[in-house]
Amino acid sequence: MGGIIPDKVIEEIREQADIVEVLSDHLTLKKAGRNYKGLCPFHQEKTPSFMVSPEKQLFHCFGCGIGGNVFTFLMKYEQISFAEAVRSLAQRYGVRIPEVKATAEDQRKERLLNINALALDFYVNQLREEKGGKNARDYLAHRGIERGVWEDYRIGYSPPSWDALVTYFKKKGVNAKEVEALGLIIPKKGGWYDRFRDRIMFPIFDLRDRVIGFGGRVLDESKEPKYLNSPDSFLYKKGASFYGINVARKYIHKEDEKVFIVEGYFDLLSMAQHGIKNVVATLGTALTPEQVRFARRFGKDFFLLFDPDEAGKKAAFRGLHLFVQEEIFPLVIPLPDGLDPDGYFQQGGSRQALLKLAVPGMEYAMEALMYGCDLGTVEGRAKVVKTVLPFLLQIKDGVSRDLYLKRLAEKMGVQEVEIRDAAFAMRKVRKHGAEQEPTTTMYISTEKKLVQMMIQYPEFIPRVAEEGVVEDFKDRNLRFIGELAIHDFQHHGGLSLDRLAPQLGERGLSELAFALAFQEEELDENVAERIVMDCLRNIKLNILKRQREGINRKIKEAEVQGDEALGTSLSLRWETLNSQINKLQKEGLKGSY
Repeated sequence: MGGIIPDKVIEEIREQADIVEVLSDHLTLKKAGRNYKGLCPFHQEKTPSFMVSPEKQLFHCFGCGIGGNVFTFLMKYEQISFAEAVRSLAQRYGVRIPEVKATAEDQRKERLLNINALALDFYVNQLREEKGGKNARDYLAHRGIERGVWEDYRIGYSPPSWDALVTYFKKKGVNAKEVEALGLIIPKKGGWYDRFRDRIMFPIFDLRDRVIGFGGRVLDESKEPKYLNSPDSFLYKKGASFYGINVARKYIHKEDEKVFIVEGYFDLLSMAQHGIKNVVATLGTALTPEQVRFARRFGKDFFLLFDPDEAGKKAAFRGLHLFVQEEIFPLVIPLPDGLDPDGYFQQGGSRQALLKLAVPGMEYAMEALMYGCDLGTVEGRAKVVKTVLPFLLQIKDGVSRDLYLKRLAEKMGVQEVEIRDAAFAMRKVRKHGAEQEPTTTMYISTEKKLVQMMIQYPEFIPRVAEEGVVEDFKDRNLRFIGELAIHDFQHHGGLSLDRLAPQLGERGLSELAFALAFQEEELDENVAERIVMDCLRNIKLNILKRQREGINRKIKEAEVQGDEALGTSLSLRWETLNSQINKLQKEGLKGSY
């Protein structure tokens, strides 16, 4: 069982792990000056903006802003905890982690995972048990799902008894409160009862093939709800993963990184039964931004197969919207005769015929938005343009956006210039109505420049610390990074953002800090020193000006109160501050960087 990993062991792993070597297992990186460059695995892009620094042992994507060290990369890419990332690298580089008592959180996670694993064994055995599972096995056979498929996906069955699982865990000596925390059982007066009863059980796995939750489908069509899923828990969060990802992951690469996304468990199983195993299901929820970001790490070409009813069309449209936000253009497969994927294969559909039905998602979206509009009238066409344009304007890539604007003009039978004029007017209104970015003031930009210099030229950190200006930064995020850098330098005799990555991540400041680290400037020592000195001067000047403004206010208050003695004292202080300001200005304010 995992426990607290000593800091010195983490430091040893950090020193031995080569970020370029580790990331090259997952990405294609090419040398670019002092750094390496590649396509970001966390968002879809055509031009590489993902940078890796062997010198700093950091990565940063200038496209989506994600950044970190070798540990945070594995955490994001593999969807694992920090401790799991450390242990993975320790195994790779032969670093021994001494046995240390596990934290309470680690112990709890292990217990909960073990409870889910036990529950899965129970459900699987119930399905295979000759008598009790017969109805469930017959149901699967009726749906066309053969044993090989339900064994691949570890399908099980929950018996109709109200306390079968409760009794099972009681015999195992498992704490019922923890079983309840996973949503497997529900409290009642004097005890608990099973949440899932007389249902086909679908285990939901994480990327490490561990059970994190369950879904259940009734055998009796008259019972409600038809589908029941585990509630959110310490292990499971709806909308954060996919059903079937543990199986699909093994096939996506073999299928040229194509991924089929469906809504239901049986939609997925029917496709798997017919040889399509690079398929995942959305766990009974609408597709979420988190799932889209999750999916793009495994595939490049996406096919959406949602139910043909109104809810399914809305789900497909929402999915398209989310993918386009990530600069991905999936295909939609509208099935014939109102069939869902399960029904399609039940009626003899084939994989080859299915792929022929695929249409570009943007075309599908435009047709869906046009539905119900009378294109034979000017009003109808105008309504379509107003409805479709907002969807097309979210496309970030200019070439793709222009092509779809042209396509809209063709569909409407109007001049392309008219569509472009309408698009320009709509964007102008949006821009005018959007909340304006606050003006970046001198002290903010100068603070940012000083922190950048501290990160890139740590030898100046002692001088910055001596001046004591960081604690007076107006920008609290820059203040935190600056103070963290000073503390790290004073404690270790040098600065390592790699070492500070966990603390930066906790405050949500990794993106800012790593962006500053990668915005490198090759400067002579005297030029770098002058920039630092100018920044210090500017910041001190702003601090003094703020203090002077404060004194001004107090002088006016003293005048209103008739406190002559206080007014005189404040005036003397004002003169001192003014003199200091004049002195700094005479030394030569170089302006904001």
